[in-house]
Formats: sequence, structure tokens, C-alpha cells
Amino acid sequence: MFNFPGPDLVGHLTRPAVHAGGDGEAGGGLLEIVASLLDTVSRTLDSGASMNPFAGIDALGTNLHPMIVHFPIAFLTGFFLLELIGAVFRWPGLRHAASWMLYLGALGAIAAAVAGLIAEDSVPHSGAVHDIMEWHERLGLTIAGLSSALAIWRLMSRAHFSAMAEALHLFLAGIVLTCIFFAADLGGLMVYQHGVGVKSLQQADYHHHHDDHEHHEAASDGDLDAHGEPDSTPKF
Repeated sequence: MFNFPGPDLVGHLTRPAVHAGGDGEAGGGLLEIVASLLDTVSRTLDSGASMNPFAGIDALGTNLHPMIVHFPIAFLTGFFLLELIGAVFRWPGLRHAASWMLYLGALGAIAAAVAGLIAEDSVPHSGAVHDIMEWHERLGLTIAGLSSALAIWRLMSRAHFSAMAEALHLFLAGIVLTCIFFAADLGGLMVYQHGVGVKSLQQADYHHHHDDHEHHEAASDGDLDAHGEPDSTPKF
């Protein structure tokens, strides 16, 4: 009596409009979606694009300093703030948290300093940048040394200080924080002003060799061969 025309499930799943986009049908079907995905993958592989999900870390190579340095900055800054608030308001819970911030920050500072020393000899940089890098290195070693000394002192005393010792502890923590500020400023200057560690800019200007302390001017565009390498053809 009643006839409600409905979709033909079998026909709907097998007709060409669903699988390959039949004539007069908008959109396309499953086969067209699969073909589009395969085409995208093929073009990506043909273009030589990296499929590495950690391409940024891979691009760092042996220079792991930029990846590590943020941890001691965060932990040691947090330590100073929590220690200061905990000391002023006499909140033991905050000071306990500050202790762990200091321990983790000291370990991170040591790791960042070691990574920075490795990067110093592996990352090309100009002679003009070398002085900035040397000051950055001194500040980094100071941060690692002072924070380690504070961590050992705090661990041995179980964070029970006299008023004078507590004031000295905070004073040294303030020096650590000041060194962090200036080290971060010099690090930003090297990267964002001089391009240190940026591979696309590392052939510019000069390259400083730490072994012989000589500066060699990089080959200009006119001294490069067809493959982008320095031209070894004798010039008269």
C-alpha cells in the first residue's frame, strides 16, 4: 500500500559514482580519495621531502645545546622565585618544591654547559661572534658551578639554614638568575643577529677554528663550482 523509495544499499556501495566519481555526480568516491592520497605521497617522495617526524631535532646534529638549555633556565628561575616567596612567608612547602627545582636545574645546567662546549667546536661561527660566544660560555659555566654548589649545600643541610646562611643562599641564587639573564641575551644575539647554528647562514662571513685560532674567509659565490663547493681550480 505504501511505497517509500529508499537507497539501494548494494547499488549505492558498488556504483561507479561512489568508487571513482561517476558522470554527473559531485565529489567522487573511495577510489578517488585513495588515488589522491597515493598521489600526495608520491609527490612528497619525489620532492625529496623528509618523512622524519623529528626533522628539527635531526637538523641540530651534534648541537643539542638549544634543546637542553631551556630546562635549566626554567628550573633555576622557578627555584629562585619559590625560594624567595617561601623564605618571606615562611612556607615550608614552597621551599621543599624549590629544592627540587634547584636539583633539576643544576643537572640541566651541567648538561647545557657540556652541550655548549661541544657545539662551540662543531658549529661554524665568525671571528666577531667568537668573543660573544666566549662570554656566553663563561656565564654558562658560572651558572652550572654556582647552581651545583647551591644544590650540594642544600642537600647536605637539608634546607635548614640560619638567617645569615639563608640570606647568602638567596644572594647566590640571585647571581645565578642574573647570569642566566645575560647568558640568554648573548645566546639570542648569536642566533638571531649573527645566525650561529642556522645551517643556511653558516657559510657566510668567516669561520673560526678553535684549534689554530685562525679565521678563514668563506668562499664567495664566485668561488663556488657548479655543485656549490669551493672551486679548487688554481687562479693566476
